[in-house]
Amino acid sequence: MIDYSKLSREDLIRLLLERDGVDIGGIRLTYPGQTPPWQIIRQLKPRAQRIEKKFCVGSETQQSENILLEGENLQALVSLYKYRGQVDLVLTDPPYNTGLDFRYNDRWDEDPNDPDLGRLVPADDGSRHSKWLRFMTPRLWMMKEMLRPGGVLAICIDHRELFRLGMLLDEMFGEANRIGIINWQKSYAPRNDQRQLSTATEYVLVYAKNAERAKTALLPRTEEMDKRYLSRDGDPHPWKPGDLTARGEETHLSMIYAIQSPFTGQLHYPTAGRHWSSEKRRMKAYLETWGSKYVERDIGDGRQKALLIKGAPIPTEESFSPEHKALEAARRAAEKIRSGVWPAAHWRDNGQGTFGMKKYLKDVKQGIVPTTYWSDDDYEEPLDIGTTSWDHEHSGHSQIGVNELTSIVGPGHGFETVKPMKLIKKIIQIWCPPTGIVLDPFAGSGTTAHAIMELNAESGANRRFLLIEQGRPERGDAYARTLTYERLKRAVTGERVNKKGVTAISAAPISSGFRFSKLMSQVDAAAVLALEREEMVDLLLTSYWDQRDRAAAHLRRLPAGAHLHLFAKSARGEGFFLIWNGPDQASVLNRTSFRAIVAEAKAEGLAQPFHVYARISTYSGPNVEFYQIPNRILDALGFNEALHPYGVGSTPDAGEETVA
Repeated sequence: MIDYSKLSREDLIRLLLERDGVDIGGIRLTYPGQTPPWQIIRQLKPRAQRIEKKFCVGSETQQSENILLEGENLQALVSLYKYRGQVDLVLTDPPYNTGLDFRYNDRWDEDPNDPDLGRLVPADDGSRHSKWLRFMTPRLWMMKEMLRPGGVLAICIDHRELFRLGMLLDEMFGEANRIGIINWQKSYAPRNDQRQLSTATEYVLVYAKNAERAKTALLPRTEEMDKRYLSRDGDPHPWKPGDLTARGEETHLSMIYAIQSPFTGQLHYPTAGRHWSSEKRRMKAYLETWGSKYVERDIGDGRQKALLIKGAPIPTEESFSPEHKALEAARRAAEKIRSGVWPAAHWRDNGQGTFGMKKYLKDVKQGIVPTTYWSDDDYEEPLDIGTTSWDHEHSGHSQIGVNELTSIVGPGHGFETVKPMKLIKKIIQIWCPPTGIVLDPFAGSGTTAHAIMELNAESGANRRFLLIEQGRPERGDAYARTLTYERLKRAVTGERVNKKGVTAISAAPISSGFRFSKLMSQVDAAAVLALEREEMVDLLLTSYWDQRDRAAAHLRRLPAGAHLHLFAKSARGEGFFLIWNGPDQASVLNRTSFRAIVAEAKAEGLAQPFHVYARISTYSGPNVEFYQIPNRILDALGFNEALHPYGVGSTPDAGEETVA
């Protein structure tokens, strides 16, 4: 039953149009138990996060840039409210509904705050597809909400739910925002897992929040590609032979004619179906750079007038001979020019071939266009991706992914399928800018974060990651803090497991880190006001966001107990102060506490303004930004005051002055 009081004006209009049979465009996917995702999202209550220091890796600065969050992913997405509209790429690998990996709670639609994961959905469950869609729909909705206007969703899937997921994404994002369907080779040998066809490929569906604002980048060029650019003639700029023709014979008849070689006197035409790509005046100028004067002449071939060496015969004429005075002079002039740096338009194969154009490496777009198969050709403009295929040489395969994980954490990790780093890196390079944020709500073994850290180390980029993983608590296997954490830690330290099972530093360490947080109970005003100081600091660090600058949005925690009020610094060098010593102590920003704050800021060399969290403020000044507890914290967590009132005790006592 839909609670219409909780729907926005736009949602109500949509429902009324649908009820009255008005066509609002597009094919609709319907299934039993379907519930509008926004209705489910609005029932979810944000949760606090507890930072677990023993699982954090790197310096405080490095920890502040990346997050590994342990918890149920829909609740986590709602709780990561500060990142809504901030994520550049959502890259994820959800459960594939195989009968081995997907759990469903039948009460979940009614109360999405229910922590029970539900039972495993077996492969022979007749409602398994509708259950999977009911599970995925609100999560996909939240993934879209997390994206920037030009952000991109890349979601891995296999044949079991490919068509249903595609229809769902077409409806949710719009077919016009579908960037492509990537078909990648997960195995390079036939598999005996099907009676008819071996399943050697899987898919990545790629959608933009707004295709007009999304950007598809080029991949880095390889050394092998650049090796084809040489300097055959001593040209200071490496080049390879290029074409001087273009497609379109029927529409460019005026650009089809013969040209005469100064080396052989032979006539050359464009290849069948093609025409010279430059206008005739420019072609004449290109030819004359080889030392001879050219003239137009009708040679009776049914084409436009040919460009011939002045005074020279053509092969069909009786006077044609290599010793002809005009041809001999043209050959000597051309040979002299060929002994130095050749003109851009040149005769191939030591002068015996056709007329072509140098293609300089410096003029080639420095990247590979993502297309059906990685091509050896160079393109001046990116092509549409459409429906593409990536073979295992370019994207890796599943066994490589498993081997990569085993080499880091050792055998016995329990993962039978792991996406290869090459595939994940490739997607990140194409759709996440060097300073972007990547979100993976189904983090699994942590391949996405590992790929980001390696890419940053290789290219000097500064991409950040948000990982959400719950593990398998029903099996007592909370691998977010075991397997996922261990893989990411070893990616940083360079530790690997050799064939003898010995762990040692055998890979290059990576200068990176992450903060490990655990999703806690639902948060409200009472819960916030009951926190001890270090618990409050955890909440502030995980809820703060600077809307002015994403680079300054992450706070670096200072050692506990080092200061009375100062608890963190921003990337701008501004200080963050908390006047809080537990729920039973006064929390007031007044002149006395402000003087203490100024002294701490001066000792640390911090810039103004001073960011101060407190329950009450009786002091105001141009160099202070005051954040009221609990209101400002609840706002940062996306607490909906209309649906979830802050409750008693959430506002200052009567008679006390508050300066916001």
